[in-house]
This record gives sequence, structure tokens and C-alpha cells, in this order.
Amino acid sequence: MKAGPGHTNLPKPGARTPVRRIVIRIALVLGAVALVWGGWMVVAGWQAWQSVERVDFDPVTAREELEAHRATSTTTTTTVPAQVDLEIVPPPSEEPDVAAYLAQRPTTTTTTIPDPPAPPASRPSNLTAYLVGGSDGSPSFGNADLIMLLIDPSDAAPIVVSIPRSLYVTNPCTGQPGRLASTLHGCPGVAGGIDLFAIALEDFTGLRINHFGVIGYDGFQPMVDAAGGIEVCSDNPRGVGGQVIIPAGCNLVDGRAAAWWVTSRSQDEMVDGVWRAVDGDSDLSRNARQRQMILKMFGRLTSFSSAGSITSVLSSVADNIALDGGLSLGEAASIAWSMRGQSIRQLGIPVRSETTADGRYVLYPTESFAATLSKMYPAASAYRP
Repeated sequence: MKAGPGHTNLPKPGARTPVRRIVIRIALVLGAVALVWGGWMVVAGWQAWQSVERVDFDPVTAREELEAHRATSTTTTTTVPAQVDLEIVPPPSEEPDVAAYLAQRPTTTTTTIPDPPAPPASRPSNLTAYLVGGSDGSPSFGNADLIMLLIDPSDAAPIVVSIPRSLYVTNPCTGQPGRLASTLHGCPGVAGGIDLFAIALEDFTGLRINHFGVIGYDGFQPMVDAAGGIEVCSDNPRGVGGQVIIPAGCNLVDGRAAAWWVTSRSQDEMVDGVWRAVDGDSDLSRNARQRQMILKMFGRLTSFSSAGSITSVLSSVADNIALDGGLSLGEAASIAWSMRGQSIRQLGIPVRSETTADGRYVLYPTESFAATLSKMYPAASAYRP
């Protein structure tokens, strides 16, 4: 029917115009692409997660086994392997500064060292703790030369605590005090090394360790590149063989430079146009660089907002990380997400150097861990022994 004079061919209410049909089609196509892309990201992330090395970790059951072992072994002496110095320190020929530091640091030599501070009578329920290690080689906790405890209070910003391997604690297997690193030998037939290590640390801190993970520094380069670089700050240009690897100031560096920064045992710096060895550079300063880098890397990861970024990083670190078998993908994502936007605080354990009667170097904690933690988290004072 033709329109008469004064009438226009208006579309019926609800009718789809050509432009509207095109918009709807485009929206449907984009939605389908987004759905496929999102599904692929989930699958890729899951596959990367599945390739991460998993390690049995159950300190709760191990503690029960230890208590049962003590109850049935009142007349039997538990034999443990001879203690081996697990501190990763290069020989003096490779690192003269380390030898000089060991010779010059203040040390108190005694035949009897007081027992380590007693653990608190109760464990706080609002603090979640994660044991994190950094290793020069494979992601094995036995090789970790950097150990940190990440504490996540339910009512405050996270706190990271550096844990010395030479910390003087009570060995839960023998009941005798000694170096924390010695617990990595485990308690034969009762508890594995990582479980015994965690129990000893739990007894010292009064915290329950919920999960653990180890990062191999060989994975730093792909990890940093996948994250888009990371900031490194240095007063002077640093490098080796007259080549600048880390420029002066704060700069966003790539994975190659970041890997060199955290793994090099000796570095040179340019001062007034002349290259020289960095004064005081040693394993201690290297550990400090590693700790800072892990914190910055964690900050980068918790700032991600897209599935693509997370999947890329997961794929890059899968072969260089080990986690406990009880940590699921959802839990890991939840942990990272819960810490988004928070400033992680650092805390050190006050210690003094001691030498045992058999000549072993240890670091004796000068106060209870609850007293140390309460300086940054006042509520911890309620858990003092």
C-alpha cells in the first residue's frame, strides 16, 4: 500500500532497521570471540598450572607423627644424619668479600648458648602465613639460599620476614637446638625435610604455615619479560667487564638484566668514570637484591587485571617454580587478588652471632618472634610467651 500525501514510511515499532541488524550481528560476533578467547585463556592457564612441580606438604600430619613418635620412643634415641652446613657461600677464591665479612663480623663464642625463645602458648587465627624460598638452581627448597615468610593479617597489610638459614631454633625431631637449615634433613621415618623445617619455624614464630613455594632464579628472565619488565634502582651504573647492565637511577629493566641483578655473586660499578668492584658485595647483599626483586615481582603480579597477563606469566614460570600439592589454582588466584593494591612491609628478625661448642656459626634470636612482629603488627603482642 502506497503512502498518501502527508504520510512517511516509518518502521513499525520494534522492527529492526538495517543499521540495527548490523550492530546486533557485530555484537554477537564480538561476544563469541570474547567467549572463545576467555575459554582459551582458562585452558592455557590451567595447562601451565598443571606443569608446575608439586611437593607433598603436610606439617599438621607430620606434627602428629612426631608427637606419636616421641610417645613411643622414650627409651630409643632418634638417629638423624650428621648436620651439614647448608649455607650457600662460595669459596673465598670466588668471593673474597664473603671471606672478609665472615672474618670481621662480631661473633660471641660460648660453650653454652641459651635455649631459643619459647613459642607463644596460643596461635593467632587471623594471620595466614606462606613460606617462600628462592633458589639459584632448580626450584628445590633444599637449595634455597633465600627464605621468607609472608604473613597476611586479615586486618592489616601483608608483612614479609626474612628467615636466616642459620637461625638458632629447636629441632622438632631431636628436641635439641641448632641451625634451622639442619631440619631440612628431615626426621627419618617420621617427617620429611620441608615439613620438619615448617614445624620448626611454626614453633619459633607461633604461626601456622599454610602453604609454601620455591622460585628458581633461572626463571626470572622469562618471568620479568612476561610481566613487561621490572624496576631496579642503583646509585651507580653496574655491570661486569666494563659493560653497563644496570644504569644509574631507577630504571625499568628486561629479564636478562633482572636475572643478572639477582644471581651475580660479584658486581662492578662505575664511579667517576672508573670501574671498580662494589664495596661490601657478598651473599648477604645478593640476598637483599633477591628479596627486593621478589617483592617487586609480587607487586607486579598482583597488579594484573587481565586473564592474558596472568596466563603469560604462569606459562613463563611453570618450569621454575615448585608449590605444595594442596595449593589450587583458585586459591593462588584468590591470594594474589586479595593483596592487590596493598603495600607489603618488610621485617627482620633481630639476632646476634654465636658460635657453638663444636664450632658452628648460628644466629641467635634476641627476642621472641611475637615481640618482633608486634612492632609492625601490635595485635601480635597478645601472643607473647
